[in-house]
Amino acid sequence: MLQLTDGDVEKLIETVDVVDVVREVFLAHAARRAVLPEESCLRWTNDHGESCRSLNMPGLVEIGGRRFAGTKIINASLGNPDRGLARADGLVLLFDLTTARPVCLMPAARVSAARTAAVSVLATELSWAHPTRSVAVVGAGALADAHLGLALRRWPSLRTVRLHDRVPERAALLAERLGTTHPEVAFDVTGTAEEAVRGAELVIPATTTTTGYIPEEWIAQGAVVVNVSLDDLLPDVFTSADKVIVDDWSLVAADTTRLLGRMYRAGDVLPPPRARAADAAGPHGVEVAAELCDIISGTASPRTSATDRVVINPFGMSLHDVAVAGRIHTAHLGTTPSPLAGAAVT
Repeated sequence: MLQLTDGDVEKLIETVDVVDVVREVFLAHAARRAVLPEESCLRWTNDHGESCRSLNMPGLVEIGGRRFAGTKIINASLGNPDRGLARADGLVLLFDLTTARPVCLMPAARVSAARTAAVSVLATELSWAHPTRSVAVVGAGALADAHLGLALRRWPSLRTVRLHDRVPERAALLAERLGTTHPEVAFDVTGTAEEAVRGAELVIPATTTTTGYIPEEWIAQGAVVVNVSLDDLLPDVFTSADKVIVDDWSLVAADTTRLLGRMYRAGDVLPPPRARAADAAGPHGVEVAAELCDIISGTASPRTSATDRVVINPFGMSLHDVAVAGRIHTAHLGTTPSPLAGAAVT
């Protein structure tokens, strides 16, 4: 079994168009050229009273005439940032499609951060009323770094970045580093999350919180909110949004811990149209407008006017991790596997 190091992944992922990969995966999933099982989650409390968990997220997807199968195992402890460690880390394991044997193992952190940022950037580009000029990022860890790095490379329109982190020094270091390579962009480290979010055209919460703190009144007209860390928004952000978009409704509906899943179970959220029964109704519920694959394929619209507030809730699909890891593995081998010529995904 091939074992790639973090250095290998860092080098090879630069050869992969991750945004294009996640776009292909969304379309493959919609076309039933993918298998996305439910996650398996182990949770516990450590000896310091901190929440810990281990997620096992398998998937199989066919893109570009090739199939990739594998799983991402990602573990996290909420106390890790205070130890100088990333909150979450893990592994991606790829399988041989003929023998089912593991063929490649690689660290998951860069793969996961890159595909998360790529989904956010793609969803934003599909949903904005005009190219983003100002972005607010709450949290200044690896996810914030990945999001801003990708956005700065793709969006020449970007002129203002407001950063907030509960550890101000962390935000200041990220702002200083990015500002050195992007002098045309103003980086502002704010004292509060509210100062960062108010007036921003794009809001990206990328924290470790499990308690909401961003209310509807902070969100500007016409803004896009990409709810990366899933629990930063208060319910009224969803109920007041003009459009709510998810990556995969089945993952949201099956979830019992994150805000949107809890709202659905409480009857406050309706599924997207193609997952909704004809007679479904909710007395005060917000309707999920679409899944991202519907926006990508053009079968649904992300907004009806420039003043719409659009909330994107990307739960996270292991298919993206497996596909990106598969492309990294292919790049390492330096060969192109033979097309599968219509091989079935079962």
